[in-house]
Amino acid sequence: MELVASSVFVLFATDSAFAVVLVNFARSAPMILVGAFVGALAERVDRKKLLIVGAAVLSVSTLVLGVLAAHDEIKLWHLLVGGFVNGVVFSSEFPVRRSLLGEYAGMDRIGAGMGLDSFTRNATRVIGPALGGVFLQFVGLDGAFFTAAAVYVVTIALMWHLSPRPTPAATAGPNMLTAVVDGFRYARRDRLIFWFLTVTVIMNLFAFPYQATVPVIAREVLRLEPFPISLLVAAEGAGAMLGSLAIALWDRPRRYVAIYTGGAALFMIAILGFASSPWYGLSLAIVFVGGLGIAGFTTLQGTLPFLLAPPEIRGRIMGVLSVCIGVGPIGYLHLGLLTELWGAPVATMVIAVEALIALALATFFLMHPALRIRAGTGDSPPPSNRHP
Repeated sequence: MELVASSVFVLFATDSAFAVVLVNFARSAPMILVGAFVGALAERVDRKKLLIVGAAVLSVSTLVLGVLAAHDEIKLWHLLVGGFVNGVVFSSEFPVRRSLLGEYAGMDRIGAGMGLDSFTRNATRVIGPALGGVFLQFVGLDGAFFTAAAVYVVTIALMWHLSPRPTPAATAGPNMLTAVVDGFRYARRDRLIFWFLTVTVIMNLFAFPYQATVPVIAREVLRLEPFPISLLVAAEGAGAMLGSLAIALWDRPRRYVAIYTGGAALFMIAILGFASSPWYGLSLAIVFVGGLGIAGFTTLQGTLPFLLAPPEIRGRIMGVLSVCIGVGPIGYLHLGLLTELWGAPVATMVIAVEALIALALATFFLMHPALRIRAGTGDSPPPSNRHP
């Protein structure tokens, strides 16, 4: 809600596509800076406490932005700083919240658990953008921020009553820096984990940044106002929500790698179609289909690390995953420069083609039939085979 409202507000206030990209850049930049360290920290500190502290930071920073917006003092640099602070908290998504979720679900329910989690998150991606558009068009930017701050307070209350984790956080082991290095070394040596992380890099470098140009294309090509633009963003969430529910109900571990790869490819094709669409109705349909692809990718992105990495290093692999997600800011800058050169539609087409080519090359050179069998069954090979 707050990201869509901020992006559309900046677009209408500055008439600059690059400024919109910067807002998204600021929010995603912390992932690559602190993601791995959060993963190592999550192995030492109670994850419930980390979640509560993070939600408290979100509520305060968002409340400050709301007050500034209510007094008409909000500036671009305020949104950039606030987005960066919030991004630091969101960098804990995989190493903290999803690791905790996976431990509660257990290995026998990990696919269904992550599918249900993805369903609920994508349901908010339907409601949130629509609310962001309503607030921005009929109330003001401050309404979106105040509502977000209230939701974060509710989140703290819900987590406060969460029962203790099934397994305690580790308090011993290598120091933080050594733990981070160990995570990267393990990921480099395990071929399937390396492929999995490579696909994550490709998606965040070339595919997900397109979301920054959605408001620009919607305004410049489709001639839409803030609320219809928010519905366009919500359509992607609707597709992702239904796709995630299907994965949760139809839990087939042997199809995990195919769903992960196919979902990424479908999303990339949808980006290409959206950038080429001249009609609002067609754009809605294309974005909805892209959401189905996102469901396959994001659900298995949270599931595969539990199947591929042993428990003693899982937190560090989740941290490395956060760093891979954190390359997104580079993708936003890349898209921003292309947008300045060729305009939003052409720039979005270019990154979609780049994403498809990179995915094809990564899958061709890094995947192997034996590895696909291992990923599909969730079985781990003997230790001698884990470090080819």
